[in-house]
Amino acid sequence: MRHSFKTKLIAGLFVPALALAAGAAYATDAAKSTANDTSKITTTPSATGSPAAAPSTGSSAAMSATDTFARLDTNHDGKLSASEAAADPKVQGMWKKLDANSDGTVSQAEFDAHKADLK
Repeated sequence: MRHSFKTKLIAGLFVPALALAAGAAYATDAAKSTANDTSKITTTPSATGSPAAAPSTGSSAAMSATDTFARLDTNHDGKLSASEAAADPKVQGMWKKLDANSDGTVSQAEFDAHKADLK
């Protein structure tokens, strides 16, 4: 009887500790891959053929809205779902206004239509 209790106690402590360690390892690997991922940097060739920074649109508000949309669109499908929007309290609070056609997603065009409200 005593052996069974000890086994359950050890398993009850070991399994959560193992899960915690696995989660920490996963979070560390995810952070490293995000920090090292340079494939998302956009460059355009200059007249000399060397890479140059992508041209600016000229409007910091437009860049801010575009950057926010890109940051929230985690699956990169060109639309924001309600769960993706939940990462930004301001966007989440404006969800009904942003989703103009009530299809459950917000397109880049719908997002851009309200970029002044998102400042």
